[in-house]
Amino acid sequence: MRIVVTGGSGRVGRFVVSELAGAGHEVTSLDLAAAPERIAGVRYMQGNVSRPEDVFGTFAFVRPQAVVHMAAWSDPGIVPDARTYADNVAGHFNCLDASAALGVGRVILASSAQVYGFADADPVFAPVSEDHPLRPGNSYALSKIAGESAAGYFAKKGLNVLTFRIMGVRAPQDLKGEIERALAEPQRDRFLLWTRTDARDIAIGCRQALEAQSVESGVYNLSGAENLHGIETRELFARYAPGTDISGLPAGVASGFSSDKARRAFGYEPRFVWTRNQHHG
Repeated sequence: MRIVVTGGSGRVGRFVVSELAGAGHEVTSLDLAAAPERIAGVRYMQGNVSRPEDVFGTFAFVRPQAVVHMAAWSDPGIVPDARTYADNVAGHFNCLDASAALGVGRVILASSAQVYGFADADPVFAPVSEDHPLRPGNSYALSKIAGESAAGYFAKKGLNVLTFRIMGVRAPQDLKGEIERALAEPQRDRFLLWTRTDARDIAIGCRQALEAQSVESGVYNLSGAENLHGIETRELFARYAPGTDISGLPAGVASGFSSDKARRAFGYEPRFVWTRNQHHG
């Protein structure tokens, strides 16, 4: 397929570009920043997704069959809140609007587990599924909810849009140090439910979702496989999120953030598992 990946030079987007190109797809990366490293056969274009002319110009030139929209200010505090919200919302809308206008077959829109608001309150229930209440606690999460709303709007018009709520994704080279810090402060790490997701797994999930013959439009949680501590996940909730209803949480060390819907829809299964004592994949 011809595929545009926005944010293809970013911390997750570069893995998506690599995975798709490695599988034989014709990939174009669209990013504000120049790629630090280039993959042979990948087209690299510079542009700002918050500018409709950049998005439409790129899409009209490439004529993609699929789009993976990863570009965004990736957290609050990188730029002022007003710009975080305005740029992210414009980027979501522009990519969806151009995709609908130019006949793109499938769009993946990157959202975030931050929409659930775990930094400010315990999860209502675990495992956390896509029907958990949304409780945005910052401008970034608010912008992602606006993007999800836009995805629903375009889906009703016939665009196939998959929105991925991604939990704690990190590049593999950053995970060891982050895990050490997370293990030292489990109460603070509640907002990521003691889970990290390898960017390579998100990249594989994107490829699986694009290559699947049919995937229903909607929201999908994507997470790492296990909690970092290697102890019962129920015990972590009991200690550090006592307000959570864990009656439906099975025994074991699986993440409290459920990827079951994505597993059923397109075969998502984390391959790179990070825990206290090991990494395997």
